[in-house]
Amino acid sequence: MNRTELGPLADEIELSLWRDLLDPWFPACVDSMGGFWQVYDARWMRKPSTSRGVVFQSRMTWVGAAVAMQGGDRAEEFAQVARHGAEYLERVFVEPETGAVTWMVDISDKPRPEGSQKGHTYGGAFTLYALAAAHRALGDAAPLEAAKKVFGWLEKCVHDSSNGGYFECCDVSGAPLLKAPDRRGEKLGDDIGTPYGQKSQNTHLHLMEAFAELAKSWRDPLLLERLAEVKEILEDKLYDPAGWLHIYAKPDWTPVPDRVSYGHDIEAAHLLIDAAETLTGSVDPKTAQRAISLADNTLLYGMDLEFGGFYTNGTAGGRPLLRAKGWWTQAEALYGLTRTSLLPDAPTDDYLEAAVATWKWIKEHQIDSENRGWFEMIQQDGSPADPADHKDRKGHMWKAAYHEARALMETAKIFRALSVEE
Repeated sequence: MNRTELGPLADEIELSLWRDLLDPWFPACVDSMGGFWQVYDARWMRKPSTSRGVVFQSRMTWVGAAVAMQGGDRAEEFAQVARHGAEYLERVFVEPETGAVTWMVDISDKPRPEGSQKGHTYGGAFTLYALAAAHRALGDAAPLEAAKKVFGWLEKCVHDSSNGGYFECCDVSGAPLLKAPDRRGEKLGDDIGTPYGQKSQNTHLHLMEAFAELAKSWRDPLLLERLAEVKEILEDKLYDPAGWLHIYAKPDWTPVPDRVSYGHDIEAAHLLIDAAETLTGSVDPKTAQRAISLADNTLLYGMDLEFGGFYTNGTAGGRPLLRAKGWWTQAEALYGLTRTSLLPDAPTDDYLEAAVATWKWIKEHQIDSENRGWFEMIQQDGSPADPADHKDRKGHMWKAAYHEARALMETAKIFRALSVEE
């Protein structure tokens, strides 16, 4: 492909980063009472909210830190966003003595009753990720110390010393919660949908992401050991030779048959690359092979060749199951393909062409050209979802600016560098 075209596309992506994402979110979501307001309708009107989740608060803190680290005229503004978010996480969600992470609080910052579940490893991962990034952006010691405490909590309460990896959540006593609670009205799965007693690709993906971020500032031997451990789990225990990742596994890592998540697979590709570079300064051949295989399989089965964009999930080596297009899957495909294209053995032009096509889909369909922001879910052909499905919301507990911000910032950076090389 003609890589000189990537320069103007980088400009276009950066413009959209600010116009369609950051400017609608910030500073509007920054709450003077602490943290970030997380519920917005299709037109960016604040909607009533009775709770705040640690995942959303962490993701928006990370966005502030990541934008600040990019530099530029508004770096100091977003450094303050990162400081605001990190202080809120430290004050409200991280227990100062133990490092335990609270999953959810009410609007007055009091922990919400969560039945038998006390905390979730997924929430701990995102808290650690945000605090570590805030430390790098700000240079402040407090976020780093809080991140270390969270790592200690994960190690003490949910690390599986027998089989490796991490249990998904813990009960009110701090012990791993491995069986469905014997209480009517409680869910059969935990707060990210993982059946009790199983381990998830999703949680370990984000543990790897978080450990890599923390390791950029803190070269603790145990942290590096755990980063390598989680990386190996994704590359070996959850990896299928056909080029996709199992979503769930038993405690001993026996895979549990389920669907294939295209967004998680392509996200894993670029996160494995980052983990390898953080550990050793380069991408080892095995990691490169796994990342390319994940990208290949996602392209082969996840990309919609008729309309564009990527399906949400599908069967292993077969047909798509959910053909609607979710916002975060498109964002991860854009960056995952772009980053993986830089590997020496990757089919670089094929990946870049697919990334450019993905950006075109995002620009023409996933972005709300009238109100700004990204649609949460749209139909296969690019038409809006039925408003009755509430898929036109701009913000809620699970929809922050994290996937889009990372994808747009990093893709623009790579596109610009490749256009200069050409």
